[in-house]
Amino acid sequence: MKIESVAIVLFALWFISEPLLLRTARDRGGSDVDARSLMLLATSNLVLPWLSIALYFLGVGRLPFSPWLKLAGVVIMVAGFCIRWSGMWTLRKFFSANVAVQSDHRLVIAGPYRFVRHPGYFGGWLGFVGLGLALGNGIAIVLLTLLTLPAFLYRIRVEENALAGAFPDYLHYASKVKRFVPFVW
Repeated sequence: MKIESVAIVLFALWFISEPLLLRTARDRGGSDVDARSLMLLATSNLVLPWLSIALYFLGVGRLPFSPWLKLAGVVIMVAGFCIRWSGMWTLRKFFSANVAVQSDHRLVIAGPYRFVRHPGYFGGWLGFVGLGLALGNGIAIVLLTLLTLPAFLYRIRVEENALAGAFPDYLHYASKVKRFVPFVW
């Protein structure tokens, strides 16, 4: 099986799992602060990866990547999705598809949250970067690396405003832990 095919199958499995996780999380209540950021993120995360896969099948934007670079893309993609799932798992009952603070909510700073404030968003973005590399497609790399980023960053801003308003300790935590890329930014 080609590396690109493995990447597409893995992405499809992740894509199928995501609504199942989000559906159960959506039912947890809380007040939704900004549904627009969810719509923007969902649209970006739906359209751009599938457009990238379509470009791969059409042969548009292919680059002469070595199989090792494509394999590295698969590894990066899997690592990204594992980071995302780790963030969801660490939050457990506090994870929600909506930007929402629940009545019994507490600030979680354990697990991947020790290294980055938004491991779910970072992991999802990293998974998309890996998918672009695995497809060996220059257009896909731009779409998945640069064009998904504004949606993630907007969602992060909305979420951080809600967290800062709900938790007095959040600003102290934010001063110690990087926002999006562990140890970097």
